[in-house]
Amino acid sequence: MKLYDIPTYAVKKAQKLGASDIVVSAGKSKGHQVKFVNNEIAVTKSNYDESAGVFLAYNKRVVSANIKTFTEQEVDRTLAKLIQLAKLLPPKEDFYGLAEGFSKYKKIKGMFDKNILDFDKSTDYVQAAINGALRSGAKRVAGVFDVSYDKSLVVSSKGLNLTEQSTGVSISLRALASKEASGHQVMQSNVLNGFNAEKVGIDAGTVAYRALNPKHTPAGKYDVLFYPLPVSDLLGGVAGAASIASLENGMSYLKKVGQIVGSSKLTMYDWANMPYGVDSYSCDAEGTSSQKTLLIKNGVFKSYLHNYSTSQKYKAKNTGNAGLVEPSPSNTYIVPGRVSVDSMIKQMKKGLVVTNNWYTTFQNYLDGNFSTIPRDAIFYVKDGRIQYPVKDIRITENIINLMKSISVIGKDSVQVTGWGTQPPNFENNVVTPSILCKKLNITKSKN
Repeated sequence: MKLYDIPTYAVKKAQKLGASDIVVSAGKSKGHQVKFVNNEIAVTKSNYDESAGVFLAYNKRVVSANIKTFTEQEVDRTLAKLIQLAKLLPPKEDFYGLAEGFSKYKKIKGMFDKNILDFDKSTDYVQAAINGALRSGAKRVAGVFDVSYDKSLVVSSKGLNLTEQSTGVSISLRALASKEASGHQVMQSNVLNGFNAEKVGIDAGTVAYRALNPKHTPAGKYDVLFYPLPVSDLLGGVAGAASIASLENGMSYLKKVGQIVGSSKLTMYDWANMPYGVDSYSCDAEGTSSQKTLLIKNGVFKSYLHNYSTSQKYKAKNTGNAGLVEPSPSNTYIVPGRVSVDSMIKQMKKGLVVTNNWYTTFQNYLDGNFSTIPRDAIFYVKDGRIQYPVKDIRITENIINLMKSISVIGKDSVQVTGWGTQPPNFENNVVTPSILCKKLNITKSKN
Protein backbone atom coordinates (compact mmCIF):
# COMPACT_ATOMS: atom_id res chain seq x y z
CA MET A 1 0.00 0.00 0.00
CA LYS A 2 1.30 3.43 -0.89
CA LEU A 3 1.61 5.95 1.92
CA TYR A 4 -0.91 8.41 0.53
CA ASP A 5 -3.48 5.65 -0.04
CA ILE A 6 -3.71 5.04 3.70
CA PRO A 7 -5.93 7.98 4.82
CA THR A 8 -8.89 7.29 2.50
CA TYR A 9 -8.69 3.53 3.06
CA ALA A 10 -8.39 3.85 6.85
CA VAL A 11 -11.30 6.27 7.20
CA LYS A 12 -13.63 3.95 5.28
CA LYS A 13 -12.41 0.90 7.19
CA ALA A 14 -12.83 2.61 10.58
CA GLN A 15 -16.38 3.62 9.68
CA LYS A 16 -17.21 -0.02 8.90
CA LEU A 17 -15.87 -0.93 12.36
CA GLY A 18 -18.28 1.52 13.98
CA ALA A 19 -16.10 4.59 14.54
CA SER A 20 -18.08 7.82 14.37
CA ASP A 21 -15.35 10.42 13.89
CA ILE A 22 -12.05 9.68 12.19
CA VAL A 23 -9.03 11.68 11.06
CA VAL A 24 -6.16 9.95 9.28
CA SER A 25 -2.99 11.66 8.15
CA ALA A 26 -0.02 10.61 6.05
CA GLY A 27 3.09 12.62 5.37
CA LYS A 28 6.61 12.73 4.03
CA SER A 29 9.32 15.06 5.21
CA LYS A 30 12.92 15.60 4.30
CA GLY A 31 15.53 18.00 5.54
CA HIS A 32 19.16 18.96 5.59
CA GLN A 33 21.05 20.33 8.57
CA VAL A 34 24.46 21.90 8.95
CA LYS A 35 26.00 22.36 12.41
CA PHE A 36 28.97 24.68 12.78
CA VAL A 37 31.34 25.05 15.74
CA ASN A 38 34.44 27.22 16.30
CA ASN A 39 34.01 28.98 12.95
CA GLU A 40 33.94 25.74 10.97
CA ILE A 41 31.31 23.38 9.64
CA ALA A 42 31.29 20.39 11.97
CA VAL A 43 28.43 18.12 10.86
CA THR A 44 26.11 17.90 7.88
CA LYS A 45 23.26 15.44 7.79
CA SER A 46 20.12 14.73 5.82
CA ASN A 47 16.93 13.10 7.04
CA TYR A 48 13.87 11.58 5.45
CA ASP A 49 10.74 10.38 7.20
CA GLU A 50 7.38 8.88 6.32
CA SER A 51 4.57 8.73 8.87
CA ALA A 52 0.88 7.98 9.22
CA GLY A 53 -1.50 8.31 12.13
CA VAL A 54 -5.11 7.70 13.14
CA PHE A 55 -7.44 9.56 15.49
CA LEU A 56 -10.91 8.15 16.04
CA ALA A 57 -13.90 8.23 18.34
CA TYR A 58 -16.01 5.16 19.11
CA ASN A 59 -19.12 5.84 21.19
CA LYS A 60 -17.39 8.94 22.61
CA ARG A 61 -14.27 6.94 23.47
CA VAL A 62 -11.33 8.78 21.92
CA VAL A 63 -8.15 6.96 20.88
CA SER A 64 -5.21 7.47 18.53
CA ALA A 65 -2.15 5.64 17.22
CA ASN A 66 0.63 5.76 14.65
CA ILE A 67 0.69 3.28 11.79
CA LYS A 68 4.12 1.67 11.76
CA THR A 69 4.19 -0.12 8.42
CA PHE A 70 2.27 0.83 5.32
CA THR A 71 0.26 -2.25 4.40
CA GLU A 72 -3.47 -2.98 4.44
CA GLN A 73 -2.87 -5.67 7.04
CA GLU A 74 -1.10 -3.23 9.37
CA VAL A 75 -3.79 -0.59 8.93
CA ASP A 76 -6.48 -3.19 9.65
CA ARG A 77 -4.62 -4.40 12.75
CA THR A 78 -4.12 -0.86 14.04
CA LEU A 79 -7.78 0.04 13.61
CA ALA A 80 -8.97 -3.18 15.23
CA LYS A 81 -6.72 -2.60 18.24
CA LEU A 82 -7.94 0.99 18.56
CA ILE A 83 -11.59 -0.09 18.57
CA GLN A 84 -10.78 -2.80 21.11
CA LEU A 85 -9.01 -0.26 23.31
CA ALA A 86 -11.84 2.25 22.95
CA LYS A 87 -14.35 -0.28 24.29
CA LEU A 88 -12.33 -0.46 27.52
CA LEU A 89 -12.27 3.29 28.10
CA PRO A 90 -14.86 5.53 29.75
CA PRO A 91 -16.66 7.93 27.44
CA LYS A 92 -15.27 11.43 26.99
CA GLU A 93 -18.48 13.34 27.65
CA ASP A 94 -17.12 16.67 26.41
CA PHE A 95 -16.21 15.27 22.98
CA TYR A 96 -18.80 16.58 20.50
CA GLY A 97 -17.36 15.15 17.31
CA LEU A 98 -15.34 16.77 14.56
CA ALA A 99 -15.94 19.94 12.62
CA GLU A 100 -16.99 19.77 8.99
CA GLY A 101 -14.05 19.61 6.61
CA PHE A 102 -13.53 20.32 2.92
CA SER A 103 -11.19 19.52 0.05
CA LYS A 104 -10.43 23.11 -0.92
CA TYR A 105 -9.26 25.98 1.26
CA LYS A 106 -7.98 29.46 0.58
CA LYS A 107 -4.31 29.29 -0.31
CA ILE A 108 -1.92 31.07 2.05
CA LYS A 109 0.84 33.05 0.38
CA GLY A 110 4.43 32.23 1.15
CA MET A 111 4.14 28.66 2.46
CA PHE A 112 6.07 26.83 -0.26
CA ASP A 113 9.25 27.59 -2.22
CA LYS A 114 10.22 25.16 -4.98
CA ASN A 115 13.80 26.44 -4.75
CA ILE A 116 14.15 24.70 -1.38
CA LEU A 117 13.25 21.25 -2.77
CA ASP A 118 16.74 20.58 -4.16
CA PHE A 119 18.60 23.23 -2.19
CA ASP A 120 22.37 22.64 -2.35
CA LYS A 121 23.82 25.88 -0.99
CA SER A 122 23.58 25.24 2.74
CA THR A 123 27.33 25.44 3.26
CA ASP A 124 27.49 28.71 1.31
CA TYR A 125 24.83 30.25 3.57
CA VAL A 126 26.60 29.01 6.69
CA GLN A 127 29.97 30.32 5.56
CA ALA A 128 28.44 33.72 4.79
CA ALA A 129 26.96 33.84 8.30
CA ILE A 130 30.26 32.86 9.93
CA ASN A 131 32.21 35.43 7.90
CA GLY A 132 29.69 38.14 8.74
CA ALA A 133 30.04 37.47 12.45
CA LEU A 134 33.86 37.40 12.36
CA ARG A 135 34.03 40.65 10.40
CA SER A 136 31.80 42.27 13.01
CA GLY A 137 34.03 41.46 15.99
CA ALA A 138 33.28 37.88 16.96
CA LYS A 139 36.13 35.48 17.69
CA ARG A 140 34.13 32.26 17.73
CA VAL A 141 30.87 31.33 16.02
CA ALA A 142 28.58 28.33 16.44
CA GLY A 143 25.07 27.40 15.41
CA VAL A 144 22.81 25.37 13.16
CA PHE A 145 21.27 25.85 9.70
CA ASP A 146 18.23 23.86 8.51
CA VAL A 147 16.18 23.47 5.36
CA SER A 148 13.05 21.30 5.21
CA TYR A 149 10.23 20.10 2.98
CA ASP A 150 6.93 18.51 4.06
CA LYS A 151 4.01 17.05 2.13
CA SER A 152 0.92 15.75 3.91
CA LEU A 153 -2.51 14.32 3.15
CA VAL A 154 -5.27 14.46 5.76
CA VAL A 155 -8.67 12.81 5.38
CA SER A 156 -11.56 12.85 7.85
CA SER A 157 -14.98 11.26 8.13
CA LYS A 158 -16.47 14.78 8.02
CA GLY A 159 -15.26 15.69 4.54
CA LEU A 160 -11.70 16.88 5.04
CA ASN A 161 -9.49 15.74 2.16
CA LEU A 162 -6.50 18.04 1.80
CA THR A 163 -2.98 17.71 0.43
CA GLU A 164 -0.50 20.42 1.42
CA GLN A 165 3.17 21.16 0.84
CA SER A 166 5.42 23.44 2.87
CA THR A 167 9.07 24.38 3.02
CA GLY A 168 11.29 25.99 5.62
CA VAL A 169 14.72 27.52 6.12
CA SER A 170 16.26 28.70 9.39
CA ILE A 171 19.53 29.62 11.05
CA SER A 172 20.40 30.06 14.73
CA LEU A 173 23.82 31.60 15.35
CA ARG A 174 25.72 32.47 18.51
CA ALA A 175 28.78 34.70 18.27
CA LEU A 176 31.36 35.14 21.04
CA ALA A 177 33.80 38.05 21.26
CA SER A 178 35.08 36.66 24.58
CA LYS A 179 33.98 34.17 27.21
CA GLU A 180 31.59 36.74 28.72
CA ALA A 181 30.64 38.67 25.57
CA SER A 182 28.22 36.98 23.18
CA GLY A 183 25.34 37.66 20.84
CA HIS A 184 22.62 35.40 19.51
CA GLN A 185 20.54 35.91 16.40
CA VAL A 186 18.06 33.77 14.49
CA MET A 187 16.16 33.94 11.23
CA GLN A 188 13.41 31.63 9.99
CA SER A 189 11.21 31.61 6.93
CA ASN A 190 9.23 29.40 4.57
CA VAL A 191 10.95 30.86 1.50
CA LEU A 192 14.46 31.86 0.44
CA ASN A 193 13.48 35.31 -0.79
CA GLY A 194 14.62 37.81 1.85
CA PHE A 195 16.51 35.20 3.87
CA ASN A 196 19.91 36.72 4.67
CA ALA A 197 22.23 34.43 6.63
CA GLU A 198 25.10 36.91 6.40
CA LYS A 199 23.03 39.56 8.19
CA VAL A 200 22.33 37.11 11.01
CA GLY A 201 26.06 36.72 11.51
CA ILE A 202 26.70 40.47 11.31
CA ASP A 203 23.97 41.27 13.84
CA ALA A 204 25.14 38.60 16.32
CA GLY A 205 28.80 39.53 15.93
CA THR A 206 28.13 43.24 16.38
CA VAL A 207 26.16 42.69 19.57
CA ALA A 208 28.85 40.33 20.93
CA TYR A 209 31.62 42.87 20.28
CA ARG A 210 29.67 45.61 22.04
CA ALA A 211 29.23 43.31 25.06
CA LEU A 212 32.97 43.06 25.83
CA ASN A 213 34.02 43.58 29.45
CA PRO A 214 30.59 43.36 31.15
CA LYS A 215 30.06 44.68 34.67
CA HIS A 216 27.72 43.88 37.54
CA THR A 217 24.80 46.15 38.26
CA PRO A 218 22.83 46.42 41.53
CA ALA A 219 19.51 44.65 42.01
CA GLY A 220 16.43 46.82 41.85
CA LYS A 221 13.70 48.14 39.57
CA TYR A 222 14.73 48.79 35.98
CA ASP A 223 13.05 49.67 32.73
CA VAL A 224 13.81 46.80 30.34
CA LEU A 225 13.95 46.90 26.57
CA PHE A 226 13.48 43.35 25.25
CA TYR A 227 14.68 42.45 21.77
CA PRO A 228 12.37 40.14 19.74
CA LEU A 229 14.17 36.93 20.77
CA PRO A 230 13.38 37.22 24.52
CA VAL A 231 9.90 38.57 23.72
CA SER A 232 9.20 35.38 21.76
CA ASP A 233 10.06 33.32 24.83
CA LEU A 234 8.17 35.42 27.36
CA LEU A 235 5.04 36.40 25.42
CA GLY A 236 4.89 33.37 23.14
CA GLY A 237 3.43 31.57 26.13
CA VAL A 238 0.42 33.89 26.20
CA ALA A 239 -1.17 32.08 23.26
CA GLY A 240 -0.62 28.76 25.02
CA ALA A 241 -2.30 30.17 28.13
CA ALA A 242 -5.18 31.30 25.89
CA SER A 243 -5.96 27.72 24.91
CA ILE A 244 -9.14 26.78 26.75
CA ALA A 245 -7.38 23.53 27.66
CA SER A 246 -4.79 25.47 29.68
CA LEU A 247 -7.60 27.06 31.68
CA GLU A 248 -9.21 23.67 32.27
CA ASN A 249 -5.89 22.19 33.35
CA GLY A 250 -5.21 24.94 35.88
CA MET A 251 -2.25 26.27 33.90
CA SER A 252 -3.54 29.61 32.68
CA TYR A 253 -3.14 33.08 34.16
CA LEU A 254 -5.84 34.26 31.74
CA LYS A 255 -8.83 33.86 34.03
CA LYS A 256 -11.71 35.24 31.95
CA VAL A 257 -12.59 37.14 28.82
CA GLY A 258 -12.63 40.87 29.59
CA GLN A 259 -9.76 40.65 32.07
CA ILE A 260 -7.22 43.47 31.81
CA VAL A 261 -3.96 41.62 31.19
CA GLY A 262 -1.72 44.25 29.62
CA SER A 263 -1.15 47.89 28.90
CA SER A 264 -3.24 49.73 26.33
CA LYS A 265 -0.25 49.48 23.98
CA LEU A 266 -0.57 45.69 23.67
CA THR A 267 -2.68 44.05 20.95
CA MET A 268 -2.06 40.40 20.11
CA TYR A 269 -3.51 37.88 17.65
CA ASP A 270 -3.33 34.18 17.02
CA TRP A 271 -2.95 34.41 13.22
CA ALA A 272 -3.20 30.96 11.68
CA ASN A 273 -3.57 32.12 8.05
CA MET A 274 -0.84 34.76 8.16
CA PRO A 275 1.02 35.08 4.83
CA TYR A 276 4.57 33.71 5.15
CA GLY A 277 3.87 32.61 8.72
CA VAL A 278 6.09 29.75 9.84
CA ASP A 279 3.18 28.13 11.74
CA SER A 280 0.42 29.04 9.28
CA TYR A 281 -2.02 26.43 7.96
CA SER A 282 -5.01 26.34 5.60
CA CYS A 283 -7.14 24.45 8.08
CA ASP A 284 -6.70 22.97 11.53
CA ALA A 285 -6.43 19.26 12.31
CA GLU A 286 -10.21 18.82 12.09
CA GLY A 287 -10.71 20.77 8.86
CA THR A 288 -11.90 24.15 10.16
CA SER A 289 -10.55 26.99 8.02
CA SER A 290 -7.73 28.92 9.62
CA GLN A 291 -8.35 32.47 10.77
CA LYS A 292 -6.97 35.49 12.61
CA THR A 293 -8.20 35.44 16.21
CA LEU A 294 -7.94 38.50 18.44
CA LEU A 295 -6.48 37.47 21.80
CA ILE A 296 -5.72 40.82 23.44
CA LYS A 297 -6.94 44.24 22.33
CA ASN A 298 -5.40 47.30 23.97
CA GLY A 299 -4.56 45.20 27.02
CA VAL A 300 -7.94 43.45 27.37
CA PHE A 301 -8.18 39.67 26.97
CA LYS A 302 -10.71 38.92 24.23
CA SER A 303 -10.84 35.21 23.39
CA TYR A 304 -9.75 31.71 24.26
CA LEU A 305 -8.62 29.32 21.52
CA HIS A 306 -11.10 26.55 20.68
CA ASN A 307 -11.54 23.47 18.55
CA TYR A 308 -14.98 22.16 17.60
CA SER A 309 -15.67 20.23 20.81
CA THR A 310 -14.59 22.99 23.19
CA SER A 311 -16.57 25.55 21.21
CA GLN A 312 -19.66 23.38 21.66
CA LYS A 313 -18.92 22.81 25.33
CA TYR A 314 -18.53 26.52 26.09
CA LYS A 315 -20.99 27.79 23.47
CA ALA A 316 -18.18 29.81 21.94
CA LYS A 317 -16.90 30.37 18.42
CA ASN A 318 -14.66 27.69 16.97
CA THR A 319 -11.39 29.55 16.35
CA GLY A 320 -9.90 26.82 14.16
CA ASN A 321 -7.13 25.82 16.57
CA ALA A 322 -7.55 22.02 16.71
CA GLY A 323 -5.40 20.19 18.13
CA LEU A 324 -7.53 17.06 18.03
CA VAL A 325 -6.83 16.46 21.70
CA GLU A 326 -6.86 20.11 22.74
CA PRO A 327 -6.71 23.54 21.08
CA SER A 328 -3.23 24.85 20.35
CA PRO A 329 -1.88 28.15 19.01
CA SER A 330 -0.43 28.97 15.60
CA ASN A 331 1.47 32.20 14.88
CA THR A 332 1.37 34.70 17.74
CA TYR A 333 1.29 38.17 16.19
CA ILE A 334 2.01 41.23 18.33
CA VAL A 335 0.89 44.40 16.58
CA PRO A 336 3.97 46.61 16.08
CA GLY A 337 4.27 50.27 16.93
CA ARG A 338 6.04 53.05 15.08
CA VAL A 339 9.12 53.57 17.23
CA SER A 340 12.67 52.45 16.44
CA VAL A 341 14.91 50.66 18.94
CA ASP A 342 17.22 53.69 19.09
CA SER A 343 14.26 55.94 19.94
CA MET A 344 13.15 53.57 22.70
CA ILE A 345 16.62 53.61 24.22
CA LYS A 346 16.58 57.41 24.22
CA GLN A 347 13.39 57.31 26.29
CA MET A 348 15.00 55.24 29.07
CA LYS A 349 16.18 57.04 32.21
CA LYS A 350 17.54 53.96 33.99
CA GLY A 351 17.25 50.60 32.33
CA LEU A 352 18.58 47.51 30.66
CA VAL A 353 18.60 46.23 27.09
CA VAL A 354 18.07 42.45 27.02
CA THR A 355 18.93 40.75 23.72
CA ASN A 356 18.24 37.13 24.72
CA ASN A 357 17.18 34.96 27.67
CA TRP A 358 17.04 31.36 28.84
CA TYR A 359 15.89 29.19 31.72
CA THR A 360 12.47 30.79 31.89
CA THR A 361 10.59 28.89 34.58
CA PHE A 362 7.13 29.44 36.03
CA GLN A 363 6.83 29.01 39.78
CA ASN A 364 3.06 29.26 39.45
CA TYR A 365 1.29 28.91 36.10
CA LEU A 366 -2.07 29.94 37.51
CA ASP A 367 -0.75 33.25 38.83
CA GLY A 368 1.88 33.74 36.14
CA ASN A 369 4.90 34.11 38.43
CA PHE A 370 8.16 33.36 36.63
CA SER A 371 11.87 34.01 36.53
CA THR A 372 14.22 34.17 33.56
CA ILE A 373 17.94 34.70 33.11
CA PRO A 374 19.03 37.16 30.41
CA ARG A 375 21.91 35.73 28.43
CA ASP A 376 24.30 37.03 25.78
CA ALA A 377 24.58 40.81 25.50
CA ILE A 378 22.88 42.95 28.17
CA PHE A 379 23.40 46.71 28.32
CA TYR A 380 22.89 49.28 31.07
CA VAL A 381 21.20 52.48 29.92
CA LYS A 382 21.17 55.84 31.71
CA ASP A 383 19.54 59.04 30.47
CA GLY A 384 18.91 57.62 27.03
CA ARG A 385 22.43 56.32 26.36
CA ILE A 386 24.00 52.87 26.62
CA GLN A 387 26.70 53.08 29.31
CA TYR A 388 28.23 49.60 29.52
CA PRO A 389 27.48 45.88 29.14
CA VAL A 390 26.08 43.96 32.13
CA LYS A 391 26.31 40.36 33.35
CA ASP A 392 24.78 37.96 35.87
CA ILE A 393 21.23 39.24 36.31
CA ARG A 394 17.85 37.58 36.68
CA ILE A 395 14.35 38.91 36.00
CA THR A 396 11.85 37.79 38.64
CA GLU A 397 8.37 38.87 37.63
CA ASN A 398 4.75 38.10 36.90
CA ILE A 399 3.70 37.75 33.28
CA ILE A 400 0.56 39.87 33.73
CA ASN A 401 2.57 42.58 35.43
CA LEU A 402 5.12 42.44 32.63
CA MET A 403 2.42 42.94 29.98
CA LYS A 404 0.83 45.76 31.99
CA SER A 405 4.23 47.44 32.27
CA ILE A 406 4.65 47.77 28.50
CA SER A 407 5.16 51.45 27.67
CA VAL A 408 6.40 51.34 24.07
CA ILE A 409 6.19 48.77 21.29
CA GLY A 410 8.74 49.00 18.50
CA LYS A 411 8.38 48.66 14.76
CA ASP A 412 11.12 46.07 14.11
CA SER A 413 8.94 42.96 13.69
CA VAL A 414 10.55 39.58 13.05
CA GLN A 415 9.26 36.02 13.38
CA VAL A 416 11.06 33.75 15.79
CA THR A 417 10.42 30.63 17.85
CA GLY A 418 11.96 30.58 21.32
CA TRP A 419 14.24 27.55 21.57
CA GLY A 420 13.87 26.87 25.28
CA THR A 421 10.12 27.23 25.67
CA GLN A 422 8.14 25.51 28.43
CA PRO A 423 4.40 25.06 29.05
CA PRO A 424 2.08 26.78 28.61
CA ASN A 425 4.09 27.81 25.54
CA PHE A 426 3.61 25.43 22.60
CA GLU A 427 6.89 26.40 20.88
CA ASN A 428 4.80 28.40 18.46
CA ASN A 429 6.12 30.97 16.03
CA VAL A 430 5.98 34.54 17.39
CA VAL A 431 5.98 37.62 15.18
CA THR A 432 7.07 40.47 17.41
CA PRO A 433 8.95 43.75 17.58
CA SER A 434 11.12 44.90 20.49
CA ILE A 435 9.17 45.92 23.59
CA LEU A 436 9.98 48.40 26.38
CA CYS A 437 8.67 47.60 29.87
CA LYS A 438 8.70 49.84 32.94
CA LYS A 439 10.12 49.00 36.38
CA LEU A 440 10.69 45.27 36.33
CA ASN A 441 12.31 43.37 39.20
CA ILE A 442 15.99 42.67 38.58
CA THR A 443 18.02 40.44 40.90
CA LYS A 444 21.43 38.82 40.64
CA SER A 445 21.71 35.37 39.02
CA LYS A 446 25.01 34.75 40.85
CA ASN A 447 26.14 35.77 44.34
